[in-house]
Amino acid sequence: MKRLSHKVQGVTFRLIGFLTAALFFVCSCSKDKEPVPDEKTVLTEYRIAIVLPRQGAAWKNTIEWSLQNLNDALAELRQINVTAEWFDENTENLDELFGTLANREDISAIIGPLYSRNASIAARQCYRTGKTLISPTVSSETVMRKYSQSPVKFLWCLTENDISQCEILLTRAQQKGAKKVSLLTSDDEYGTTFLDWFAFQAGELGLTAVSTERYSKEDVVSKMNKLLTEDSDCLICVPCDTEVAARMNECRNQRTNTRPFLLFSDVAYILPKDPTYEGMEGISEIYNPQSGFPVAYEVKFGEAPNYGSAHYFDAISLAGLAILKTDLTGGDTDINTSLRQIVDGTGDEINCSQEAGIRRAVKCLIDEKPFHITGASGNLYFDKDCYTNVIHSFYCHWQVYQAKHLILEYNVSDGSKRTDASAANWNWKVTQMQEFDNNIQRYYPPKEELYALIIAASSGWDNYRHQANAYALYRLLKKNGVDDDHILLISEDDVAGNPLNPTPGFIQSASGDENLYTGIRVDYHPSELSFQELETVIASGVSFQPGKNDNLFVYWAGEGEPESPKWLDDVIPAYEVAGFFERLSSGNHFRKLFFAMDACYGGQVGMACADKNIPGMLCLTATNDKETSKATGIDASGQVWLSDYFTDVFLKQVAKGEPVSMYDLYREVYNLTIGSHVSVYNADNYDNLYVSRIDEFLNP
Repeated sequence: MKRLSHKVQGVTFRLIGFLTAALFFVCSCSKDKEPVPDEKTVLTEYRIAIVLPRQGAAWKNTIEWSLQNLNDALAELRQINVTAEWFDENTENLDELFGTLANREDISAIIGPLYSRNASIAARQCYRTGKTLISPTVSSETVMRKYSQSPVKFLWCLTENDISQCEILLTRAQQKGAKKVSLLTSDDEYGTTFLDWFAFQAGELGLTAVSTERYSKEDVVSKMNKLLTEDSDCLICVPCDTEVAARMNECRNQRTNTRPFLLFSDVAYILPKDPTYEGMEGISEIYNPQSGFPVAYEVKFGEAPNYGSAHYFDAISLAGLAILKTDLTGGDTDINTSLRQIVDGTGDEINCSQEAGIRRAVKCLIDEKPFHITGASGNLYFDKDCYTNVIHSFYCHWQVYQAKHLILEYNVSDGSKRTDASAANWNWKVTQMQEFDNNIQRYYPPKEELYALIIAASSGWDNYRHQANAYALYRLLKKNGVDDDHILLISEDDVAGNPLNPTPGFIQSASGDENLYTGIRVDYHPSELSFQELETVIASGVSFQPGKNDNLFVYWAGEGEPESPKWLDDVIPAYEVAGFFERLSSGNHFRKLFFAMDACYGGQVGMACADKNIPGMLCLTATNDKETSKATGIDASGQVWLSDYFTDVFLKQVAKGEPVSMYDLYREVYNLTIGSHVSVYNADNYDNLYVSRIDEFLNP
């Protein structure tokens, strides 16, 4: 993250921007301006749809201004006119609306919606037809990453996702002296990004994540008041809309203590002027202060730009230029292809946030001259592998002062934590690997047999990936020669034949097209076998009887709560899972036990096992005790995730068939798993990780 000092550079930007904007403003009114076509000129009409909240109409002036600049150039140079059809995001049935718009041939592109919680609806409908969807302020990482893998690149978000905003909020908290941080976030698409990345990023920054809470509109006040009493230095508040932001502010005003201090996410920046918001502080996406746009906006409208103004201005420019480029080919290319070609352009930079810039860009397209487009919101560089969102955004640190949002400082993300600075920002590097004792020496009798307990502990179509994970491991073990009598597979088995499955009887992972369901033999359904009964099944030795000289591989994929994993809808306390393994140990049901868990907050179970010092057991979890696991690979219909990152990476490593030490396996999986800290527990009670190998749990 690069920081631009508002006090020093900001003044310079403002002065230069004012002179630049004033010059453009004067020039646009000069007598030397070339005339636009008269009323008799026949223009080719194109139409775009705008889906935004109508109440307040904060972006109407911006969009109409951008359309005017665009149409003046298009009409003059190509006899084209772009018109906008407006729809109210707050009152429309969005599923029906976006379904209709996505199928309308007279709509070239859709711009909107405002809120990330509505973006999944819009994207799902547009995915089906490939309709261009430009979402200027949508910042949900879940939506962006899900559709980044779509074969049709239809989604264009003009901000980085909230992984960056979460990072900047935490960095700001750290700069203000915080060492312990908590999070209050919404239970929707918007809030999910913060929930998924907060603990991970806090750990990377050296902060302690004390608590994370998800709220609904009904319980936001009670949950915020609870967090305000906890031992935390900073509480990061993520309101889902302005109504919730106002209620959070009421809690802020009613408290009597000053610790923790509060930082708000970008939605609070939309709040209207009101003295009760005095002192509120937070982070928001903002215009590029060097673009000249903010001063030009003030010259034209007499006030500072609203939240998202720059992004909506750029959305109109991009849509119009893509329409022009498609028109120039006679319709041989579609709008999405034209957009890719425009943002990939090289050559001179053209700032399309000014009237002269958009006219120059139009002329370059007509003359087939290369250029790179920049705008009011930034440089508009996209990840060339997915094109879903820009890879760098401008942010501001704001505070309400005398009922106005005062910008204290500008920040621009620079990709310093990514595996590649030109990649989407979910590609975070991890930097805090564990260290282990290299002097441990433990004696074990020779291994006799290998047993595997494979658990997919969830159900339903939305949890497709958990059964895919389990079946992929099952097939790997079978391929390696482990017979069915030595594998206990627990799965609800409700995905392959699910009515929502577009390919009945077929299940695949993110890493291949083979049918993982072929040859699967499920032993128990979680709905018919409780977790408590599982121990009885193993102890009875009827069909699955690992002994004291056998290795036991236990894999668990499913959902997790902040303190416990889930068995379908039942929450199983972490200490109860650890107790299960402890009793397996005392009952001589394994020589060595390797437990791999892919579930949110899986480190809770690992910690509980380590607390019991279970001899011969090693735990490898997808996350630490504060983090969520991340999914990967979207199916062809755009409905569900196919795998989890941890399991996908783990299986790729062990499928190589090479003798790999437990430490080398941990190192590879740790470095390749995105968005969580893969963690090892109970290593001191297991063996020397630099010597012991994973293949003794993969081959009979």
